[in-house]
Amino acid sequence: MNYFTIPNLICCFRILLAFYAFSQFLQDADQIKFLILTIAVIVLDGLDGIIARKLNQCTEFGAKLDIVADRIIELAYWFFFGFLGLIPYWVFGFYLIRGLAVDYVSMQSTKPLGDSWLRSSQFMRGFYGALKLLSFALLIMLPDYLLMGFNLATMVVYLTVLVCALRALPVFM
Repeated sequence: MNYFTIPNLICCFRILLAFYAFSQFLQDADQIKFLILTIAVIVLDGLDGIIARKLNQCTEFGAKLDIVADRIIELAYWFFFGFLGLIPYWVFGFYLIRGLAVDYVSMQSTKPLGDSWLRSSQFMRGFYGALKLLSFALLIMLPDYLLMGFNLATMVVYLTVLVCALRALPVFM
């Protein structure tokens, strides 16, 4: 099996790109650059799957690598925002525990888990992805913006956490 396929290389590259984005932001606090790099990381997540299908390079290893990369990147972003003091660390802890629990249950099961619209539908996957992107963008660009007395970024982050929790429910039922 060839592990060095274009989609797998893209997958690894986006992990490196996320950490590069963090290091650049810590060096120069350029919000625009950080946002552009973050959007690139997210776009590459969708692109690797499209390229895998177009080039007929879909593999079980590639699918697992994509999930691992998604987890690393997601956790890294939540941790980074916690490190910056933009969100409470419990958000990172929630994503860590939720990811470990869902992955553990998935590994123990002999059949696909949580096959419901809440977890698997294109709409919910897109909606959740858009919420995460909006959370990240607001934390980067408008971390202190108040809407009717409430921090907008914080409200969207909490909504994202809620949707993430709801999407995990079918796995445990």
